[in-house]
Amino acid sequence: MKYIWARAVAWVERSWVSAFIVAANFIGFVWGVIYWYGPHLRVAPLIHWPFIPDCPLFALLFIPAFLQARRGHGNNGYNLLTAFGLIKYGIWTNAFWYAYWAQGNPVDGMGVAMVLTHLGMILEGIYLMTYLKPRPVWVLVAWAWFFLSDYVDYGLGEYPRIPDLSLLPFLQWHTIAVTWILSLALGVWSWKARGHIVTLSSRHTLEESGG
Repeated sequence: MKYIWARAVAWVERSWVSAFIVAANFIGFVWGVIYWYGPHLRVAPLIHWPFIPDCPLFALLFIPAFLQARRGHGNNGYNLLTAFGLIKYGIWTNAFWYAYWAQGNPVDGMGVAMVLTHLGMILEGIYLMTYLKPRPVWVLVAWAWFFLSDYVDYGLGEYPRIPDLSLLPFLQWHTIAVTWILSLALGVWSWKARGHIVTLSSRHTLEESGG
């Protein structure tokens, strides 16, 4: 399994593949902020903005993390927060579309494209996990950030627009559960590591630029 993962990572880090990934993430950020979240941002308080364009924001944050990771460098806190967000919101989007279709709603090109691109986000998050030296303090920071994000979304009503509001209770409790499950999993990982570099691939050694 590690061999297969190492080969996949080596392929992803080819120059043309890396350039495609960077471009796709940037386009996803611009499209998501303008088309999907633009109307929402125009009426939301500025203080809520960091918590509103969830998927586009973490697609953008992945770009510098990815470019640093290709060189074997990275910031633990930044990488962990970014990986957490990519996985969390990638799962959220897929859960929404599967539940939406299960309600008998039509399967269209937009939904399929969203599922595929957000599966890519999950894989990007897993990729970043290969460049982490897990530390409990950063797990705590990540938990606090996404706990607050969930509160802004569902406590203050800033959740993403969805075409079927009957799914809102499911999405609310699903996303809260994902925050806790990911936090607990990362906490266990950081406890087991206890100061050692633990990666999914042994080809790189993380050189920290901070964190």
